[in-house]
Amino acid sequence: MSLGGGRGMLTDAVRALKREWQRCRNAWDDQTARRFETKHLAPIDPAARQALEAMERLQTAADDARRACE
Repeated sequence: MSLGGGRGMLTDAVRALKREWQRCRNAWDDQTARRFETKHLAPIDPAARQALEAMERLQTAADDARRACE
């Protein structure tokens, strides 16, 4: 799998998770749901953003290395 494919898969997975969580939240609206969201789901966005940025840097480094070897 290419880094571009991995970025797309991560982006799609985060979107799907958010969409499904919204469906759950429509039926599950109590303190436990809020605690779950805060503890487990809220950290995903910044972590995914960091991962995507790292993947872009890695792709740039790989492209640079490929060009240097040509």
